[in-house]
Amino acid sequence: MYDISIVLFDEFTDIDFFLMRDILGRTQSDWHVRVLGTKAFHTSTLGLTVPTDGHVSEANSADVVLFTSGYKGVPAALEDEAFMTALSLNPDKQLIGSMCAGSFILSKLGLLDGIKATTHPDAKPGLVSMGVDVQDKPLVVEGNIATAGGCLSALYLTGWLAERLYGESKRREIHRQLIPAGQAEIFEPLIKAAIADAVESTVKSAVEGAKQR
Repeated sequence: MYDISIVLFDEFTDIDFFLMRDILGRTQSDWHVRVLGTKAFHTSTLGLTVPTDGHVSEANSADVVLFTSGYKGVPAALEDEAFMTALSLNPDKQLIGSMCAGSFILSKLGLLDGIKATTHPDAKPGLVSMGVDVQDKPLVVEGNIATAGGCLSALYLTGWLAERLYGESKRREIHRQLIPAGQAEIFEPLIKAAIADAVESTVKSAVEGAKQR
């Protein structure tokens, strides 16, 4: 069983956390999800309070680390020395992902140096100013790092994670109840294509990098 940590902070975007947490909670036997932060509770942009299961530093030993977003919460987190210094992640040993502006945290940690990423469209200029090669895509995968752009892209981020750990059938399983009635033929190809495109792009980048060396 894999340990998945979702990192929270005050003023997080509700849907970026709750949708991702809901999707990952649709199986209890494949992974264990813990919500981590710097306090016992964190409050969302809309005022909902979420209890945490442990300190953010515990993400350093998790198999998977996922960052939520927040147009107010992320800037504050970036300036919170206790929050940032508690994180020491290793993309060689962990799968690391972010929703929307959560990519700013990955960037400040140095995890996006020299690789492509995505974020919420409104946040793109800010991430570009940090020196990140930002793509206009819902999901960008570079090795063990995945960034998702747009609140509903949680479908792609969680889908990538499920496929990476257990294969396509697991992704279908955790997404099945989320698809609107009568629209499986629309959503399934869309999700499958977005993940495939992201994974294919990272393979191409690796091959091109090997050729240059």
